[in-house]
Amino acid sequence: MLDQPDRGDDASTLVAAIRTRAVDERGAGRVHRIGIHLLGPPRIEIDDVESPGPRGWKAWALLAYLVLTRTPAPRERLAGLLFGDANDPLGALRWNLAELRRAMGPSVVLRGDPVVLDLPADAFVDVLALGSATWVEAVRVPGLGRELLEGVDSEAGAAFEAWLLAERRHKAGLSAAVLREAATARLATGSAGEAIELATKLVAYDEFDEEANALLIRAYVAIGAGGRARDHLDATAARFRRELGTEPSATLLKAIEMATLTPPAGQPWVQSAASVAPLITAGEAAVGAGVLEPGLEILRRAVADAHEAGEPGLEARALVALGTALVHGARGRDGEGATALHAALRLAEDAPAPDVLAEANRELGYIEMKQARYERAAAWLERAVALSPDQGSRAAAMAIQGAVFADQGTTASGNAQLAEAAAIAGAVDKPRLEAWALAFLARGQILREEWDAARASAARSVDISRAAGWIAFLALPQSLLATVDLATGRVEEAATAFESAFALGCQIGDPCWEGIAARGIGLVNLSRGRVDEAISWLDDARTRCVRIPDSYLWMHAYCLDALCETAIRANVPQARAWVGDLETVAARTGMNEMLVRAQLHRASLGDVRAVAAARLFAERIDNPAVLKRVPSPGRELLEGPAA
Repeated sequence: MLDQPDRGDDASTLVAAIRTRAVDERGAGRVHRIGIHLLGPPRIEIDDVESPGPRGWKAWALLAYLVLTRTPAPRERLAGLLFGDANDPLGALRWNLAELRRAMGPSVVLRGDPVVLDLPADAFVDVLALGSATWVEAVRVPGLGRELLEGVDSEAGAAFEAWLLAERRHKAGLSAAVLREAATARLATGSAGEAIELATKLVAYDEFDEEANALLIRAYVAIGAGGRARDHLDATAARFRRELGTEPSATLLKAIEMATLTPPAGQPWVQSAASVAPLITAGEAAVGAGVLEPGLEILRRAVADAHEAGEPGLEARALVALGTALVHGARGRDGEGATALHAALRLAEDAPAPDVLAEANRELGYIEMKQARYERAAAWLERAVALSPDQGSRAAAMAIQGAVFADQGTTASGNAQLAEAAAIAGAVDKPRLEAWALAFLARGQILREEWDAARASAARSVDISRAAGWIAFLALPQSLLATVDLATGRVEEAATAFESAFALGCQIGDPCWEGIAARGIGLVNLSRGRVDEAISWLDDARTRCVRIPDSYLWMHAYCLDALCETAIRANVPQARAWVGDLETVAARTGMNEMLVRAQLHRASLGDVRAVAAARLFAERIDNPAVLKRVPSPGRELLEGPAA
């Protein structure tokens, strides 16, 4: 249900009366359940029976906008957005609102200025269910995979057309996220045949999605169809070479490898509950020390021992340890990790084991956050917070939630969440969590150009990371601190720090840390007037970020944004294509701030229609550093440096 402004006691009483006394000609006193389907050809259902829809395509466009927009919309804005070419735009808006009221019935409130859409609590809206429902419910949404407002051509103004295109891309990405989640969960719970069906649909979305192809291969292996798995791997690899000119990453190549659990040569393998906890500890220690494959094998043995001993609670703990190790210790193996975590969820729910449930939900939320599947991440993390058995567990989930908020463009709420998580982590003596939260807090403060606060947060994260010996993470806060130095005129200090962070990122093989450091080196070159070198480094930065399938996708957009801005100023011919890439990834994922930046870049390239789109998308974000660059009607475009 969308937020509703305070309209006074009398109005609130009226709304309550409408909700509780909604009547229909077919049954006095009865409240009817409404379903709004906007994926595929749009339709409205009342009590599961399709109702005559509103007349005119623009009514459907208006309904989609009201459903998907988070704040009530002033009538004048709606009239200009959708009916600007009408002789009487406000009159056209009134007529279309009346059509929607007729189609949806008296249980739906649609009134006021700004216009408020107030749906009954039990209303079903397919586009909202995709993001908030569990995967079991979301995968059953009838329009899953269909285009938003399929077949609808609103013929509205440029700003609305940009909004509709962005929302269509976003809902396509969300449908793919649901399919991926469902296929992974089916594979984890032994329904490999269903996993194959779902993964096949997922691959059809994007045949170059390595993790989708890897998921399909793992599902083939699970049913014993090794030949089909090999055929699909070979065909996919050939397609990569033929059409992209590249080799697939290790993520795809490793998918066909079956994990075998055999005891070391010459040693008996005794399954007992007592052996599981020491094995988990040993496996986690090995992975933490960088001894990855032996550590993973120990954790797999722990899973097998717990299973053979008939200890579902212990098996769930071992699976969470294995999944977490694959996500954080291995590169490009988040899909395997997610499978282990889904398997852990099923066992922990039956055990029950609330601490294991909290950790599994949190790690699944982290996977979704990295891949910019934000609605799905939010659903997992909300459950993780609710299930957390202690403050440390709660702070860990809150920190990822804060990163999700900031990635989407609500940096104020994201930073507040991260600051609270960092404070809790410090109080309960979790230095790595504190360093992580502080680094992402610094990131948000940099985006808002709060330089003093960002310096303090980044410097503290650097100090804690060093003291904790967390070298694998150190490159991120180093790069963030260097970003502050560069923005405040300390170019030499920034150059040295970026080069150090880049070397460290390369040494540990983390594409995201390499990417943000390479971005910084590019901007240092720009500040020294070396434009060609700057473009080269920035182009390299955005490709480094995504060289493995499960890299942190926001970082790719961040580097791409800097490349766009630099290329536009330097009149580089590829600038327009790069802006298109940024717009596509931002729209598909819901990176709203990056979507605003992409529209501003389009405006800088001479597309005057992009200014109106930037204003429209800017309503979703709260970053004053970006909002000040969005011109109000009648003002020129304001330019500013990339943060």
